[in-house]
Amino acid sequence: MCGILLYHGGLAESDSTCRDEYMEFEENFHNKITVNCHNAIIDNLIPYIVRRGPNFSSYRYLEKYNTCWFSSILSLRQPFTKQSINISNRYILQFNGELYNHGIEEAHESDTQFIVDLLEGSIEDDNSSTQQQIIDIIRRLDGEFAYTIYDLKESVIYFGRDSIGKRSLSFYLDHTSGELYISSVTGTTTKNFVNCNGGQIYIYSTVKKSMLEQNIMIKDIPYHINDTTDTDLKNYDSLIQNLYKQLQIATNKRITTIHPTHIENSPISVLFSGGLDCSVIVALICQYFTQNNRKTTIELLNVGFENPRTKLQPCDTPDRKLGISSFNILKPLFPDVDIKLIEVDVPYEEYLTVRPKVIDLMYPKNTEMDLSIAIAFHFASRGVGFITQDNKRIPYNRKGIVLFSGLGADELYGGYHKLANKDTPQLVEELQRQINNIHDRNLNRDDKVIADNGVEVRYPFLDESVIQFSTSEIPINYKINKFILRELAKTKLLLGPIAEKPKRAIQFGAKSAKMTKDGNKNGTDILK
Repeated sequence: MCGILLYHGGLAESDSTCRDEYMEFEENFHNKITVNCHNAIIDNLIPYIVRRGPNFSSYRYLEKYNTCWFSSILSLRQPFTKQSINISNRYILQFNGELYNHGIEEAHESDTQFIVDLLEGSIEDDNSSTQQQIIDIIRRLDGEFAYTIYDLKESVIYFGRDSIGKRSLSFYLDHTSGELYISSVTGTTTKNFVNCNGGQIYIYSTVKKSMLEQNIMIKDIPYHINDTTDTDLKNYDSLIQNLYKQLQIATNKRITTIHPTHIENSPISVLFSGGLDCSVIVALICQYFTQNNRKTTIELLNVGFENPRTKLQPCDTPDRKLGISSFNILKPLFPDVDIKLIEVDVPYEEYLTVRPKVIDLMYPKNTEMDLSIAIAFHFASRGVGFITQDNKRIPYNRKGIVLFSGLGADELYGGYHKLANKDTPQLVEELQRQINNIHDRNLNRDDKVIADNGVEVRYPFLDESVIQFSTSEIPINYKINKFILRELAKTKLLLGPIAEKPKRAIQFGAKSAKMTKDGNKNGTDILK
């Protein structure tokens, strides 16, 4: 996980500090970082970027190109790779995320270095246009990422997010001055930032001071939902086996790309409501370590809010009760894995204190529903809570820096309540809309509030191969109330009781929605 910030425009008035070509800021010096750019937007954005990458930060300014880069790094792989990266004095690269291209995990190669090698190779290739080479390189990447690539020779900046949009990225283009800002997170610094679309490759000319070709996509078409039915369940066994294999691969490569020293010294964390989706992910992680005879600790991050309207305490929330129940099912299934349930309690006063920060982080999302989801993820990923040990409840702070999430299962397998009464054409249409819009509806917001805690989240259900298989191969009748995932949980993971649990949205399970007596607000209401 990293934070990236790029600015192209008029920095000619900057002082000598800003004119330094490259400055580095080591760990633990983040509160003192200043680059004196005389640019209020950059100065305001830097603290957001720093919190996303607690291990290293750097600032680069190339006066010749009127461009500066600020990067922060959460180090998960060796060798440690500093950013931004000057590639043969031709490209400047910033990369935020993780790649799972074949071979990276076996060699424990830096994913940033993987892109560097591709870009260096393109410099020597005269068989196609530079723009097409860059587009082809971006299309080769498999993972969860956002990026900026400045082609210094062609005076073009490429930026965007992976095909699903699992990492946040926003930009602001001043059409009058031609100034361009690109940032992982913006807060409410300016109301002009817009979220990048998932999978769109943005191309900006620093000469023309405008965007070039529009709607260049990593994938040529949106995902389309299979509208066929298998009424007699003739393909039941093969479909469940194939989905199980896809999810195994997606989960395993998100484990093997964590450097071994991190797994040996730090747990893997899971955002854990106790429901079906996250329990499937926990079981798949446990299976990997059990089958490979490796030891690890898994932290299940379960959040509950004190809610004055319902008069519930965190320990009484539905997700806390479900989390404990599911934890007690998972733990005996995998006796060789150290599974810890971290109970994250959020007192109402602390909710009120952190609320403005989360509203700021999730911008431009600004509804009651967005806040109730975002603040649950923010506290869960912060992971300050309790564990029960020797029948005593003792304080415990999350130690894992890689978090797994079950996000995507509802969109792929029909988990939302509003889908229950739809006929087949309506269900196909809604599921197609859900998965193709998840970059804007969920991911940009969630990445901003989670990564602010200096952690990285990974999404096995949103692996490209899992999505492709789930949308194109699984008949629509297997996606009524997540039928196929529930059957997989029972037959392949032995999660019988968990597989029967109904869907409950996190804001209602954790009781982070409708916190006050003025509880008649709708989720779509704009925050005040």
